[in-house]
Amino acid sequence: MDQDPEAVITARALTGTVLAGWDADLVEDAILVISELVTNALAHGSAPVTLAVTVRTEPEPTVILDVTDASPVLPVQDLPGEVGHFGLWIAEELARVTIHPGPTGKTVRAEFVVFDSPVGRR
Repeated sequence: MDQDPEAVITARALTGTVLAGWDADLVEDAILVISELVTNALAHGSAPVTLAVTVRTEPEPTVILDVTDASPVLPVQDLPGEVGHFGLWIAEELARVTIHPGPTGKTVRAEFVVFDSPVGRR
């Protein structure tokens, strides 16, 4: 996704494809959160920027969105204002967000606990 002007569109499409058949509200929230996290990584992080979408069934059904970049600088949530600062705030309103520093950067993880099985997978 590195600095690709289409990276956010690609991330949204990938997330929607992986979550096809799940609750529409969950998919909509996940796509919004991935948009914000990828935008932040591209704007404030360092290449390479990667995305992983994981669906875990145990111990509870959970959708996990990981956005990793090579910058060691950890994001700080500011209150939203006229000139941005909405990304992490939006993500934290919709999902459980954690930040994981690593030896070559950081990963911002958003987790959605799923209460309904995906359509056709009950």
